[in-house]
Amino acid sequence: MWEYIIAGIVTLGNLAFFLYYKRRMSEARDGMAETMPERIISSVPDMIFMVDNKLDIQKIYNADASKLSLPVEALIGRNLKNCVDPECVEDVTANIQEALLTGEVRESEYSVTMNGKKILYEGRFKRVEDNLVACFERDITERKKTEAEIKQNERLLNAVLDNMPMPLIIKDIEDDLKYIFWNKQCELLGGYTREEVLGKNDIEIYGEERGRQYREIDFEIIKNGGSYREQEEYVTPDGVKHVSIVNKNMVANDVHHWLLATRWDISDLIGVQEQLQKANQNLRQIQEINQLILDHSNSGLVYVNTDYIVEWENLAKYSTHPLAGKYKQGVCCYRNVMGREEPCPGCVMQRALISGKVETKELELEGDVFVEVVATPVSVEDGRQPRGVVLKYEDVTERRRVAKEWIRAKEAAENSDKLKSMFLSNMSHEIRTPLNAIVGFSELLTQTEDRTEREEYIDIIQRNNELLLQLISDILDLSKIEAGTLEFVYTMVDMNELLRSLELSSCQKIVDNPDIEVAFISRHDECIVYTEKNRVLQVLSNFMSNALKFTNKGHVHFGYERRGDELRFFVSDTGRGIPTNKQTDIFKRFIKLDSFSNGTGLGLAICQTIVNKLGGTIGVESEEGRGSTFWFSLPLKPGDRLL
Repeated sequence: MWEYIIAGIVTLGNLAFFLYYKRRMSEARDGMAETMPERIISSVPDMIFMVDNKLDIQKIYNADASKLSLPVEALIGRNLKNCVDPECVEDVTANIQEALLTGEVRESEYSVTMNGKKILYEGRFKRVEDNLVACFERDITERKKTEAEIKQNERLLNAVLDNMPMPLIIKDIEDDLKYIFWNKQCELLGGYTREEVLGKNDIEIYGEERGRQYREIDFEIIKNGGSYREQEEYVTPDGVKHVSIVNKNMVANDVHHWLLATRWDISDLIGVQEQLQKANQNLRQIQEINQLILDHSNSGLVYVNTDYIVEWENLAKYSTHPLAGKYKQGVCCYRNVMGREEPCPGCVMQRALISGKVETKELELEGDVFVEVVATPVSVEDGRQPRGVVLKYEDVTERRRVAKEWIRAKEAAENSDKLKSMFLSNMSHEIRTPLNAIVGFSELLTQTEDRTEREEYIDIIQRNNELLLQLISDILDLSKIEAGTLEFVYTMVDMNELLRSLELSSCQKIVDNPDIEVAFISRHDECIVYTEKNRVLQVLSNFMSNALKFTNKGHVHFGYERRGDELRFFVSDTGRGIPTNKQTDIFKRFIKLDSFSNGTGLGLAICQTIVNKLGGTIGVESEEGRGSTFWFSLPLKPGDRLL
């Protein structure tokens, strides 16, 4: 709004000068030199077209040949309808006629196509004589492009926030803590639609008692400038009880403050935990029952005397066991079963005879079969020397497998929970950082008319938009990797062309830093290989981005070389380097060399997955304080050309 008011004032000022000029020219009959008003008009950045009541162009001031479809001489006398794009003719004509009729300033936006390129203009029309209109024309192509990009990015950001897998709300601290954002998950889990919530505070939504409780918490956060994390229980309007973990934090720019809150519903998780506890209890009970059965079963039992001679074996219910039938009556057990001439090392029967107690041992048989042998000493009378041992053998192969699977499942669940917590923490921080910048500088952009400041704010917004898009791209790639849907489309790729484009884009990023040299230094005259172009570029771009991020001066060199049947790519810099104790961890998820740098810590992990799927290897060579070389290799395939 202020932009148009100021522009209107400038336009009216220009018009006043123009009218003054016309009056002075009418007084002069002898072709006098250029007057002061005309010199002032020529200094105005807008082009000025004088158009009569037939829309014929009579005169052009401040002509810019680069923005004219024809030379000035060819435009004089040409009808304005033939100069603008057909779809704009009706609107422009109506506004000029309205300006002639009323004498008021009229405005219109229209386009002119030159050399196949559409240029957008903002025109202001003012009657200066009975049959003459002054048209002040300003190129707004870049402004419209920037506005469209900002709106598109805002829509994308809102779509991302709206489709987050957890409820996200934003309250306006400076407007009585009224809700200004309520995403889809809030509607699904909170029981209230967006229309029912936006523009209202907690008391208006939840009632006096519950609403005041929420507000007291919010006021405490605002007062202390801290955060809030608690487990809360609530009942939705449909009567369903929910348990959730609520996180609240203040976010702000220089002029405004908001309260951002997330709600992680853990009702299902609590249910799963309860089921897991019950399952563990059932498992322990089953194990105890199984042990009782094993201790008292009359199957799979062997009686061996103190001389290791088998006196009895029961095969009634255990005839299919690998040990069944090997304990033959009247035969030494270690000779017949194990093929030995002396007792087995650590013999369970020998231990039971010595200790007088039940002893157990696990044996591994051929075919990865595991047997648990329980040796129980047998005495005729209490306190007497045992006469022998009852051996009870049980196939525990399946039990071992289940135990291992249970342990692996437990470890996987614990790791998954840790990764989820780490992911949510990282994403909450990393998304909030560019979001705050976008919100803050977007508001500042609307408050300043200084061109330098506006360009600076737009540049900051664009950089943070790019950062946010990269975060989203990493999240999507991670999701595809987890789902196994990461696509690979193989084509013949000109590596020299690909790396030259990377060199050009990287040089543009450091145009303001002459202390860094970026160069594509190692190549073949021709290198065309069959691979996934976009994924190779993704890995190299990540390496280059990291190198430029952590290099203040020196160089960033990159290229490729043939090593046997492989093509080895590298990016080498003179940056800070990587400590030796961190070099093995940087390819793991959520690991960042610098915790204060932008990013999710996912880039190198994604690169490693991509390279592995391409059949290659990846690594780093680095010396702290001297720089790093990140590399990856890809196998050459039949049809690849290297000259």
